[in-house]
Amino acid sequence: MSRPRYYPLFVDLTGRRCVVVGGGMIAQRKALGLLRAGASVTVVSPSVTRGLQTAARRGRLRYLSRVVRRDDFRGAWLIISATDDPAINTRAARAATSLGIFANVVDQPRLCSFIAPSIYRRGALTVAFSTGGRSPLLAKRLRQDLARIASPKQARMLRFVEALRPKVHEHLSHPEARKRYFKCLFDGPVFELVRGGQLKKAQQKASELLAGYPSYDRRAMSDGKE
Repeated sequence: MSRPRYYPLFVDLTGRRCVVVGGGMIAQRKALGLLRAGASVTVVSPSVTRGLQTAARRGRLRYLSRVVRRDDFRGAWLIISATDDPAINTRAARAATSLGIFANVVDQPRLCSFIAPSIYRRGALTVAFSTGGRSPLLAKRLRQDLARIASPKQARMLRFVEALRPKVHEHLSHPEARKRYFKCLFDGPVFELVRGGQLKKAQQKASELLAGYPSYDRRAMSDGKE
């Protein structure tokens, strides 16, 4: 049977109910990751790690100390099953699928309707690596390779662009004009100034560059281009 061709996306889980089945270290890692994404997390397992107990005691997540039931998934947006019991994992995946809920069973791609990539984060910068479930270890190695070549300078440029974006959108109404402007930032001296920590000079150069774009913006709009 051919493997699925996954569609990559980043999901806003803020306030969404997510269920983690299992109470070991892998389940803890998954649950804490969901919490960091703003999800409302329920953990279901007869026993859990001390870390999960602490999170439940502090009210960060809901803990049900028993074997998982099908009804535990109702109203959930996604579930992750991370137990060492194949029968429980299979039942959890089938129950989630029957309810139309995204399901992931750790290290069992055939039971998953979504897979979790290997993730590299630096500030607001997030890069995800996936091998389509064929080799999670290779995805992890790729993430480690990126960590060696990436630096805080990229995250610094991201913060710089984020702060500048409202002004650019106010000044340039046409998407193509904004696209070309930001390309100039990354390809020209502005990025080098930010990389070197010369933020005031970078801001001045970015403002000068922005001032030269209104004429292009009007032409693009009059041409009816997207």
